[in-house]
Amino acid sequence: MHTVIIILIAAAAAGLLVWLIMMAFVIRRQTEELSKAKAEVMAANAAKTRFLANISHELLTPVNTIVGMNEMAMRENAENVPTQYFMSIMNYCFDIRDASESLVALINDLLAMSDIESGKAHLEEQEYDTKDMLRSLINKVQGRCSEKDLYFKADIDELLPSEMYGDTDKITQILTNLLSNAAKYTDVGGVVFTVSMLERENNICKISYSVRDTGKGLTPEEKEKIFAVYERLDETAINQKTATGLGLDISRKFAEMMGGELVCKSEYGKGAEFILTIPQKMIDQTPVGDITGPRGIAGRGPYIPQFIAPDADILVIDNDPMSLKIIKGLLKDTDVFVSSASSIEDCIDRIKDTLFSVVFIDQMLIPENAAEIIKKMRTKNPDLPIYLLTSNSASREMYYTAIGFTGYLPKPVDGVTLERTILKHIPPRIKQDPPETQDNAEPREMPWDLGWLNDTEGISAADGIRNSGGIQTYITALRMFAATIDNNIKTIRGLYENNDMMHLNVKIHSMSRSARIIGALELSRFGDEMERAAHSEDREFIDANINEFLRMYGAYKDKLSRLN
Repeated sequence: MHTVIIILIAAAAAGLLVWLIMMAFVIRRQTEELSKAKAEVMAANAAKTRFLANISHELLTPVNTIVGMNEMAMRENAENVPTQYFMSIMNYCFDIRDASESLVALINDLLAMSDIESGKAHLEEQEYDTKDMLRSLINKVQGRCSEKDLYFKADIDELLPSEMYGDTDKITQILTNLLSNAAKYTDVGGVVFTVSMLERENNICKISYSVRDTGKGLTPEEKEKIFAVYERLDETAINQKTATGLGLDISRKFAEMMGGELVCKSEYGKGAEFILTIPQKMIDQTPVGDITGPRGIAGRGPYIPQFIAPDADILVIDNDPMSLKIIKGLLKDTDVFVSSASSIEDCIDRIKDTLFSVVFIDQMLIPENAAEIIKKMRTKNPDLPIYLLTSNSASREMYYTAIGFTGYLPKPVDGVTLERTILKHIPPRIKQDPPETQDNAEPREMPWDLGWLNDTEGISAADGIRNSGGIQTYITALRMFAATIDNNIKTIRGLYENNDMMHLNVKIHSMSRSARIIGALELSRFGDEMERAAHSEDREFIDANINEFLRMYGAYKDKLSRLN
């Protein structure tokens, strides 16, 4: 009996041992498979991240060209442009500008997401001017709100420090996203941008940026997923979807990187408020003062450069002919001589023979031994300003500054920023102020003989001046608008009678944009409704409103007749 029991126990032990060995083998096999699968997923994710980063950089090259060429087109003197084409050209330029800005923002979001996923995202802190940053943001969103007949209010704490230290690129990216979304998804009412200093201790202050709109707001369910990566929220009453895109998810991550937070407050049907709170180091504690007055929000009039310097010579190192052409075009009115080089080696040779005021180098041409190259470039002139041209301004800016670069300019290159950068380094003896002749001087107020425009029903002169970029351009735009009314009405009527909805949509869009530019906001809003109806081939709406629409449009011929 005992023998049988011993045998059974031994058999059971052997069976258990075999089972344990088999389980260990199975577990090890599963662990290996899981590790392999995880490695494959990580490799695939890394490949995706590299692909997104590479394709984003490739996309930026043609986009930079589009943005630069469009700015050059908008600067051109329109005196010799036939009347019937002027408004259409300006409309196309505004549309190109808006679409390009949206595309650049999306590409920057993709680059930021790639950096975050690859662990390369980090802060690039530097001193910045509070006024410059806020004025730039205000100018952008103010124009977008005006186009949709929305009010925009900027409530800026006058006690904000004049200069602070932080990652201004990330702050600007967050606020641009919040303000753009507020204007985009608000149809009635407006947007309020509030900036305040919550507290200060020693040289650190806590800044609150609030963006509040009167849009449809968010449901509790939508609020829970508002920061998800490219989440589409529920359909609205007008059967449109609200896409949060990459921006909000990235914005929240950036806020957390800076030691702050980004929160959303919203009640469905009552709008939404996004609040960014971040700590910043104070550099100059002088109060920023009032930045929302006329000087802070005035649009750019007929283009007048910030300076003229025919004896200044700058060097641009870039192997892309289009990039060189854009920089030369943007600096055309300054009379600055722009030299070019297609390689670092060529650049060093040129610097030996010529005393340049400033040097700009494209990021893609920077070699591994960049620090040594910078030293060679400064052999003849130790104080030579050397700037980096980069499509990803925040990626390695601190590194490049540390190895000797004076600073960087982000692509697409902004003409005003380019001029301002060069102006800092041009000796006073070769700098001239631009002549303000009778032809190009921008009046500071509406000419007395056109004061009646301020009281004309259906026209907001203030919005028109802001949309046009200045009083002179506004007056020209008004004359062009009035001169094309009869021909446009005839064309629109003909397209309607021929049931050509596609071309009717295009023509009304152009007319509506022209009306918006001159401040005829009610007409523009009516035009937007007609445009949507033509686009969706809503013949019933078109039939019911075409006569009233053309009557309202035609009435502006009499309203503007005194311009002649």
